[in-house]
Amino acid sequence: MNPKVSSTTSTASASKPKEYFYFLDALRGIAALWVVLFHAPLDERIALLTSSLPHWLVVGVFEWGGLGVAIFFVLSGFVIAHSLREAKIDLSYFGRFSLRRLARLTPPYYVSIVVALAFAFLSSHVKGEAFAPGKEPLSFPRLLTHLFYLQDIFRLPQINEVYWTLCIEVQFYLIFCALLGLAQWLNSSWNLRYARSVVFVPAAVLAALFPIGLLGDNSRPFFFLPLWYGFLLGVFAYWSWRDKLKPILFYSYSALLLAAGVVKSTQFTIGCVIVAVLILEVARANRMQVWLKWRGLQFLGHISYSLYLTHSAIYGAAFFLGIKLLHNSAFSQGFSLLLGIIASVGFAALMWELVEKPSINLSQKVKLVKKKGVIRV
Repeated sequence: MNPKVSSTTSTASASKPKEYFYFLDALRGIAALWVVLFHAPLDERIALLTSSLPHWLVVGVFEWGGLGVAIFFVLSGFVIAHSLREAKIDLSYFGRFSLRRLARLTPPYYVSIVVALAFAFLSSHVKGEAFAPGKEPLSFPRLLTHLFYLQDIFRLPQINEVYWTLCIEVQFYLIFCALLGLAQWLNSSWNLRYARSVVFVPAAVLAALFPIGLLGDNSRPFFFLPLWYGFLLGVFAYWSWRDKLKPILFYSYSALLLAAGVVKSTQFTIGCVIVAVLILEVARANRMQVWLKWRGLQFLGHISYSLYLTHSAIYGAAFFLGIKLLHNSAFSQGFSLLLGIIASVGFAALMWELVEKPSINLSQKVKLVKKKGVIRV
């Protein structure tokens, strides 16, 4: 789930060419599709199919699909750090940044809530069951908290299971921008040369305590801290690339987290480290605008946010129809799996055109003043 953030580099001069990180968009598309495949086997929907496939293939394609979220978190850190690289953050800037991010994220999110509720109602009618989106009755407090990305904070069930990551992502954005603003304030007000280290070293240490196991580690936290390290790995990878952080420090932090992931057999932690190191090395090799610049992957990257938000309902409905039309078998499950993926991608493409593009245009009306000119987030 990762709401897409523009990977275009802003410039002070109109004549300076822009660069686009095609590699990141490809990773975003891969992550979204992997999450779709991760949810495909839920409720034993493709048990006959997976039992006929090699175990290594089932593990890599379906069971590890949750690592798509790890990709999203690291990508978010890298790209938000890139977006704020020249920003002079104060309270006014923080407010505009928050407004801009919410203007970009919220319209598709709200539409996906409507889609989830509509398909949940349709499913309850077809199956003769009570209307219970997310397997829980819908209440006003539950709906209201969803509108403000607060359902996890108030421990209310998700209408759509994928929304938990979006709630965490919003916290990542706001906390990082606030901490970066704090570092700038310490530097300007107190002439603190190492203000960024003063702010982010404790943040990194605190974040590492969760995967290490010194603080409670929950793979589905209700607030950002237990998974903060994934976002920070993306930030630190970007800063290392732009010479704002010594690479040895990034790799030391990565090695610590990797060791913790191996010792505790935490695939999510290992995945975050691998993705962060991969992105940094591709950037250092000057291949961000070249690698994975394939039309199909770029298409998936563009629609990845819509695909992530809506695939559960669309895939579920398409798969249900496929099984109804054919006798339940490994073949019919494979056909229905493909049908569900095609339907999910098609719906996401439609949503990209009708909802996401207008939300991007809306967000760009909120101008973010930087040291020189305007920065686009």
